[in-house]
Amino acid sequence: MKNKKDKGKKSAPKQEKSLTLRYIVFTVLTVLPVAAAYCVFHVFAAPPPVPEMDINAWWGPYPISQKPDVSIRPFKIEFSDVIVNDVRERLLHRRPFTPPLEDAGFTYGFNSDFLTRVLDFWQNKYDFKQREQFLNQYPQFKTNIQGLDIHYLHVKPKVDEDLKPVVVPLLLLHGWPGSVREFYEMIPKLTTPRAQHNIVFELIIPSLPGFGFSQGAARPGLGPAEIAVVFHNLMQRIGVPKYYIQGGDAGHTIGSNMATLFPENVLGFHTNFPALIFHPYAHVFNFLGKFWPSLVVEPELQSRMYPWGEKAKHLIEESGYMHIQATKPDTIGTALTDSPAGLAAYILEKFSTWTDPAFKKAGDGNILSKFSLTTLLDNVMIYWTSNCITTSVRLYAETFSKKQQSLRLDEVPTEVPTWGIKFKHELVFHPDQFLRLKYKSYLHSTVVEAGGHFAALEHPDILADDVFEAVEAFRHFHARNNPDQKPKTIYDFTVKDINGQTVKLDKYKGYVTIIVNVASQCGYTDNHYRELNQLYDKYAAKGLRILAFPCNQFGNQEPGSLKEILTFAKNKGAKFDLFEKVEVNGDNAHPLWKFLKEVQSGMLTDAIKWNFSKFIVDRNGVPVERFGPSTSPLELETYLAKYW
Repeated sequence: MKNKKDKGKKSAPKQEKSLTLRYIVFTVLTVLPVAAAYCVFHVFAAPPPVPEMDINAWWGPYPISQKPDVSIRPFKIEFSDVIVNDVRERLLHRRPFTPPLEDAGFTYGFNSDFLTRVLDFWQNKYDFKQREQFLNQYPQFKTNIQGLDIHYLHVKPKVDEDLKPVVVPLLLLHGWPGSVREFYEMIPKLTTPRAQHNIVFELIIPSLPGFGFSQGAARPGLGPAEIAVVFHNLMQRIGVPKYYIQGGDAGHTIGSNMATLFPENVLGFHTNFPALIFHPYAHVFNFLGKFWPSLVVEPELQSRMYPWGEKAKHLIEESGYMHIQATKPDTIGTALTDSPAGLAAYILEKFSTWTDPAFKKAGDGNILSKFSLTTLLDNVMIYWTSNCITTSVRLYAETFSKKQQSLRLDEVPTEVPTWGIKFKHELVFHPDQFLRLKYKSYLHSTVVEAGGHFAALEHPDILADDVFEAVEAFRHFHARNNPDQKPKTIYDFTVKDINGQTVKLDKYKGYVTIIVNVASQCGYTDNHYRELNQLYDKYAAKGLRILAFPCNQFGNQEPGSLKEILTFAKNKGAKFDLFEKVEVNGDNAHPLWKFLKEVQSGMLTDAIKWNFSKFIVDRNGVPVERFGPSTSPLELETYLAKYW
């Protein structure tokens, strides 16, 4: 027995040593791969640095002038008799077209029967002189930037002395197959002051290099990054060192590059093509969403991305032109340069299927349901008159070049505040979580249940309204991050009411206000709606106003649409002012609510705890009291008495 005990005592240290060794081995085999994976991930996932660009790269013909012309010259578009007679002759003597297949619509491309109608209109009914006058209604200029004559419109607002808005500069960037013509309907909407906004826009609208009346490069390499440099230099030339940008299509890419390369100059970036075409993670996440869509995109927007196969098929079908232009631009350019009929068909076909993919089933591509032939032919005439189709399509070859791709600009983060508007039939849809891979200050996406790729032409009102909202948000963003410009009262904010109308909160100057986040399906709802009404009835004559903001962040208790929320409030007999549904916590919290929480912090945390948190704001617009959901509205009477 003794020997057995002794033997047992001797084996214990060996067992402990064995366990320790196993623990070490286990730790090495588990921790080291994790650590290695972490290091590898950060090596490969780390964003690339901001590339260094040659700010003075020369794109014009050699030799470089020792005394470059930096003048700004007035310019007018001219449809000369020679140009008009030539295009009419070519249209008159065009060869017969091959008849379209039966019931093919636009599924094989531009329907030749409808093309005949378009070309007959161009030849006989398009009023060249009147359209020349139309296109020249806004001041236009040319100036030489890096060896290229750059054409641009420069439209200043008509400032209403009563409104006295702040004039802010906005650079508008078009894409392909567009031109500056895209923005003509938007120009008066952006340069006319609005009572609900304290800003109005001074517009700079350039033709991209190689587009319209801007000169094309003399040598390879002028891609979106280099054009971003050209336009940065253009803005400095005309005396606008800081500015906002709006763009779509190629204009989106160039504007995004400007925000990345020149963050000290770009005050905000608005895009109607919010997508990261060249970000690998965006494509990986997009593909993974094929199996788990809810992990990638909100359920109500899944149809814009999935089924994955169906969307991929549509993109392949619509991107054949891109492969040609990215590989052999001069070949297609030569064909289109010599034929106005071919140029019209090639360009206008995009205005059908890119506006709504269902339009391809119609014999006329449903083009005229959205655009007039006159408007569309204005754009075609800019291409024809300037003979720019070849230089314009070269942009695709430069965009997909190894040199351009090596810059990885879609992966370089930018802190410039960014805002997107997503039209229903845009070619690509990326959810906000994709966009935040690059745009670290991505403020908002406006989702529109209509419209396609050519937003400025199709929905100028919607796009212009959204630009106003975005730039207001950009200005608040900078104010919050600049102590000297931080808002001091609620009067510095603009919101939307429940009907979507913009409201400047300075309309409440001189009133005592209660600001509250409401919900229709909360346990506090009945009591709060009833007592808020009682407060309003009792103190409205003394100057009380109640501002209620629906919010769905707490238990999903405000899930309805704005229309449903309004109906609910009416049924409750709500007499107070009801506003848009907002977020009150998190990165997407409305700026007003961020301000309220900063001025009146809560217990333990500034975050709003639940539905029906309440702030009292005095007659000077300063938040002075804060109350939680458990405090009923009538309990506020004692506190309100101090401010009558």
